[in-house]
Amino acid sequence: MAQEVARRGKEIYEREIRTEVEPEQEGRFLVIDVKSGSYALADDELEAFDRAREETPDGLLYLVRVGHRAAHRLGVSAVGPTGSRSIL
Repeated sequence: MAQEVARRGKEIYEREIRTEVEPEQEGRFLVIDVKSGSYALADDELEAFDRAREETPDGLLYLVRVGHRAAHRLGVSAVGPTGSRSIL
């Protein structure tokens, strides 16, 4: 079920929403209800989910960060002996 929600969410974003929100809303969080295609935008992901739930309480929700490949980036930042930073 989760994979199907992700697939549909990505498809809806690319087909129907992307051109409406990029680049003006870059960096904001967008939650899509994959059942209806409706979406909510906010600066904070929890606020985006709250807004989407108000609109469609029984929706199947998918999170996107506008202008990014993923909503979050995982990794570790290390500082080397010269003070340079690298992401591992």
